[in-house]
Amino acid sequence: MGRRLPRRKKLIKTAALRARARTVTHDQTVDESIFDDVAFAKAGLELAERQAGYGAWFWSLPTNSFYMTPNACAVLGVEEGISEFDSIMAAIHEDDREEVTNKVRLHLDSRENYDLACRIRRPDGEVRWIRARGHVSTDAAGEPVMFAGSIEDTTYQVETLNELQRSEMRFRSLIDSAPFPVVITRPSDKTLRYVNQRAVELLDELGKPADTLSVPDLMADKATYEKLREQLLTKGTSDNFELALRRSDGTPLWLLIKGLIIDYEGEPCAYLILLDVTERRELEQQLRTQATSDPLTGVANRTELLSQLEFAISVSNRTDEGFALLLLDLDNFKMVNDTRGHSVGDKLLVETSNRLNSLLRTTDTVARIGGDEFAIIARHLDKTRGVTVLAQKIIDSLAAPFEIDGLTANVGCSIGIAHYPWDKGDPELLMQHADLALYRAKDEGRGCFHMFDEELSHAVHERMDLERDLRVAVETDQLFVMYQPRFDAETREPVAGEALARWKHPEKGLVSPGIFIPIAEETGLVIDLGRVVLDQVVSDIARWRELGLDVGPMSVNISPVHLAAGCVLEDVFGALKKYNVPAKCLQVEVTESTMITDEESASSQIKALADAGIHILIDDFGTGYSSLSYLHRFHAHELKIDRSFVSNVAEATSAILARQIVSIGKSLDLKIVAEGVETDAQADFMTAIGCDELQGFLLSKPIERPAFEELMRSKAERVAAVAKA
Repeated sequence: MGRRLPRRKKLIKTAALRARARTVTHDQTVDESIFDDVAFAKAGLELAERQAGYGAWFWSLPTNSFYMTPNACAVLGVEEGISEFDSIMAAIHEDDREEVTNKVRLHLDSRENYDLACRIRRPDGEVRWIRARGHVSTDAAGEPVMFAGSIEDTTYQVETLNELQRSEMRFRSLIDSAPFPVVITRPSDKTLRYVNQRAVELLDELGKPADTLSVPDLMADKATYEKLREQLLTKGTSDNFELALRRSDGTPLWLLIKGLIIDYEGEPCAYLILLDVTERRELEQQLRTQATSDPLTGVANRTELLSQLEFAISVSNRTDEGFALLLLDLDNFKMVNDTRGHSVGDKLLVETSNRLNSLLRTTDTVARIGGDEFAIIARHLDKTRGVTVLAQKIIDSLAAPFEIDGLTANVGCSIGIAHYPWDKGDPELLMQHADLALYRAKDEGRGCFHMFDEELSHAVHERMDLERDLRVAVETDQLFVMYQPRFDAETREPVAGEALARWKHPEKGLVSPGIFIPIAEETGLVIDLGRVVLDQVVSDIARWRELGLDVGPMSVNISPVHLAAGCVLEDVFGALKKYNVPAKCLQVEVTESTMITDEESASSQIKALADAGIHILIDDFGTGYSSLSYLHRFHAHELKIDRSFVSNVAEATSAILARQIVSIGKSLDLKIVAEGVETDAQADFMTAIGCDELQGFLLSKPIERPAFEELMRSKAERVAAVAKA
């Protein structure tokens, strides 16, 4: 049950029993003027009582004369003309009659006025409530000579009061059983007037006893308390307020408070509902953490980093105080992840974030924004020395070996740095600046840092322009296909070709593939680019088939990004179906890095292509990791030895490696293609060690479709002439 708090005590004055009244003897002198006064007042009283809704009666004690006004008779429900006081007492309800009689006697004895409420029973049996008041007049000797009073029907008021009391009981029962804490306070003195059981339990949790507690004691946040109080006093209701309290055991407790002014026990009081929203607040905090934190390392994620960058920029604009954005990439993480497993890789990332946090201050922010990419916002640093010192500390820290599960891993990192406000821009542009500086650091040999500068700024804008123009080129006729023939190593006759994408910019002319292909890869445009090439190549194959020209299988390069998107099968088979070209006429080239990057996704798509009759070529073979374990899994038909081995065959090491690759390929019954052949010596060596095909500038540069068509037609004519001879 709830606890009803004590009110200020009301003093009840009790009257002592007076001496019994003296009996008036028959020979006492009666002041006849009294009756004259009564007669004079009679007319006025009857008029007044009709207006006020009450009735009056008069009883002369010496003469025992009694008079009741017509309105008094109407209240009692009796006929006019009652001449005895006992007639009034007879109308009193039998259950109240003894109490009223005793009070009247006490009134006569004490000579004090009385005011009482009781029930009457009217002649028709109806029970009504009346209020009776009486007064005794005495003579000069103090003897009672006149007993007069009034009665009024208070049934409506009593029933209304009873209903209010019943409503209050229902109200109290309701809040007593409420499943949430309820507190009733008195705004005038800020004291608690009532607390239900749930509120008692809550206050016990807070270590605050309800009996001596005031509202300000409950609400430690004074500003919130004053705002709540102001709203209640001015509007009678309040908004929802949430404030943090602390339990007696030190754990946090969040309460939602809603208030309303009500009438409680005859005075305005504040009715406060207290809802425990701790669980909701903790869930909201958990969701905020999940939305802004990297789930593996616990540091900020990319979304939070961009938000922090927005904040840092706004602060810098107001204070002219700069900050540095450092992007860092672990140099050898991929090798560790591929050779030691993802579990070790994950622990390495966690340890990396720990090392970074140990180097930073509380005002700095560290975030993980990709697989092995981290970003740091370093505030309050000097543009040159402060930033460079921090960058070198990070490089030195991450260069130290990592001990994970009994294994030693060495990674290191490269760092790109942008510094605001010297490098102006929004968060995304700052990220691009730091990213470009990171690429420059990697180009400079890894394990170092590079700061964004004007030269890089020019490169950024040039790259942005190229990206914009490339998007236009994909949707227009600026992209086209050239073919580089492949030749039989023994006969040096053309046997097949590789389709290569080219871009003729309307203003800049031919754009090097080494420039626009990386942009296409990074932006995802390489998927649309691949579709353009596929459509053109399959269309050309269909044309050559109609001409009866055997050009051998034509290979197209499939980007790792295209494979990762999962739409390669739809695009390849869609093009073959569109031009009614058999699958055997097409070859697909994938790099070895594609297989390592996403083995499961890549293998399922490549296997489907192989099962359909499309030959699979592994490009740049020998430059990846654990290459041999993937050859069977990816249903390879041919290997392309990377040009780096071919160009250096004069060196003993490269020559040995080239021989081993050819030997391995032959043992797996694979055809071997040497690419990048530029000299006769290279061609002769690769032929001598067993390569099946040669490709390179020595034999032919990439040529446009008519030239390739003529090359293959000339070969067909030579073959036909030999056959006739």
